[in-house]
Amino acid sequence: MIRFLQTPGRFQKVLLVGFLSIVCIMMVVTLVPGGFLNDIGGRGVGANSVAKVDGQDVTNQEVEQVARAMMQQRRIPAQFKPYIMPQAVDAVVMQKVCLREAKRLGLEATDDDIRNEMQHGALAQVLYPNGNFIGTDQYRDFVSNQFNLSVPQFEQELRNELTLRKVRSVITAGVSVSNAEVHDAFVKLKTKIRFDYAVLSVAELEKEVSVSDSELQAFYEKNRSRFVDSIPEQRKVKYVLVESARLPNPAKVSDDELQSYYRQHSAEYRVPESVKVRHILIKLPLPGPDGKVDAKQAEAARAKAQDVLNQIRNGGDFDALAKKYSDDGATAKNGGYVGQLVQGSGTAPDIEKVAFGLAKGQCSDVIPTSYGYEIIRVDDKVSAHARSFNEVRAEIEPIVADQKNQKIAEQLARTVENQAKSSGLEQAAANNGLKVEQTDYITRNESQGIGSFPQFANAVFAMKPNAAPASIALPRAVAIAQVTEVKPPATPTFEQVKDRLAVELKQQKAQGLLAQKGQELSDKARASHNLREAAKAVGATVKTSDLVDRDGQVPDIGQVGSAVPQAFEMKPGEINQAANLGQKVVVIALTEKQTPSEAEFETLKDRVKASLLERKRSEAEEIFILALRDRLEREGRIIMDKKKMEALSGVKE
Repeated sequence: MIRFLQTPGRFQKVLLVGFLSIVCIMMVVTLVPGGFLNDIGGRGVGANSVAKVDGQDVTNQEVEQVARAMMQQRRIPAQFKPYIMPQAVDAVVMQKVCLREAKRLGLEATDDDIRNEMQHGALAQVLYPNGNFIGTDQYRDFVSNQFNLSVPQFEQELRNELTLRKVRSVITAGVSVSNAEVHDAFVKLKTKIRFDYAVLSVAELEKEVSVSDSELQAFYEKNRSRFVDSIPEQRKVKYVLVESARLPNPAKVSDDELQSYYRQHSAEYRVPESVKVRHILIKLPLPGPDGKVDAKQAEAARAKAQDVLNQIRNGGDFDALAKKYSDDGATAKNGGYVGQLVQGSGTAPDIEKVAFGLAKGQCSDVIPTSYGYEIIRVDDKVSAHARSFNEVRAEIEPIVADQKNQKIAEQLARTVENQAKSSGLEQAAANNGLKVEQTDYITRNESQGIGSFPQFANAVFAMKPNAAPASIALPRAVAIAQVTEVKPPATPTFEQVKDRLAVELKQQKAQGLLAQKGQELSDKARASHNLREAAKAVGATVKTSDLVDRDGQVPDIGQVGSAVPQAFEMKPGEINQAANLGQKVVVIALTEKQTPSEAEFETLKDRVKASLLERKRSEAEEIFILALRDRLEREGRIIMDKKKMEALSGVKE
């Protein structure tokens, strides 16, 4: 699988971005009832795998790597990893499914495709600087240092990515949008409304609701089955925690160990060539209705850029000319300063190629690009070099110490466990400078402190009471634990759940009252054509919105286009049927409606068309994936192992 997802850097992103686009599509699967994780089997799934696709294992390592990539992309904290794992499994399964489908359709990337990508794609400036291959040895070193892959592994990952691109191209090739669709989408996007509205809420109506003891007793009897064993099993646990960061005798690190680490990881401390750049951009005009740029205007832009370059070469101040002429507003105010470009970043290949060919202080010729004409100047240049041992010593020392401490912690945990089995947990802790901790009663899913780790809870609830202490691996720690007390599941008495029942019953009665009063409010308002009078009759307050579009937020309602989309179909003076918002009901009287002009449409139609086309392409991808999934489910070509999924995620379904 994509092993370089573990350490995404500037080069890794070249392939990572492409793969994550597929990961995002696969997320559709996890949101649809009856997804892959419901196809429970497990027959024939390998020992280190959680699933099988057409006889090909989906390994734990693959899933771990994709889960990390998804968490990095969405900035999800590490503690939520167990909830990401099922989505990662689906993503890996669907990648394999798509690759198999590509093979069936004859869409696999060829060797020529790979060569073309290397020569002209995002890595071209690194692998083929100035059009010349860097050489077999440098290529091997680059792939190893940047991706932690061998050349065959790297080329296979690249082949997979190019294959997936072909699949996406085939899926979306026939997608188009008509002018009528673009116009309708524009009108929906830009129409604005203002309205009066009255809101009734469950929270307010609960204040009007009361419940008697007899009602609660009847409610309890009616729902008694819900409460059978609803008090979950509880356990008390005593444990010794061995943490690598809090050892009685932490490791000391020698210079030889630091030097050894530095030599083994020297690739991590290589600094690539970089330049600090300023630029002046003269933009090309926007394409016309036919999709083409006006030739005369394009020539005028080129001539303007050449004139600016002539001024620079005649002694003109680059910073001042950038402020005066550059069409890049973000950098023009700073004299055109772009910042640092790193060799091989792939961010702007055309500019990068020129920039690294210039000397410090040198200015380029006019550079034609797809968006305009550029002139760049190199302010400073840093040659590729390796950071010295002394420069990075302070970074290396805690890493090496941590590695040693983890080994010490593992050995110490084994010692404590062995001693605890023969002389008891307390004596074993005392022997090793540690102490025994005792939890309160904890449940499997509702616990605090150390019990909040799924690994800890799952392990202690699998233990027998007062059995010999056993080790439980935790993040950066090991717990040696023993169950001391167990409370079995229990059914609560009426008195124990009375308060909870009162809340539920009041909410239930208020919900019924909400529907009744909401309908009454709507009927009165529509009959009298007067929302304010109707609202007063049912005890609601009328408010007035601002002029809002579909994305606009209105107090008590939220996003208008999502909560009450029907409001945009109304005419001024109309009052809608009560709209149920879950815990609220809203009735709207439209007072104003503004539709966009045709002149505005002409200005924005290209942007709207691009957005609509992208949305339809995403929908096409989703339909393809779901249909493919359904077919493979019916054919039995996807096998999932539920028990291994539970073990991988740490969450029991």
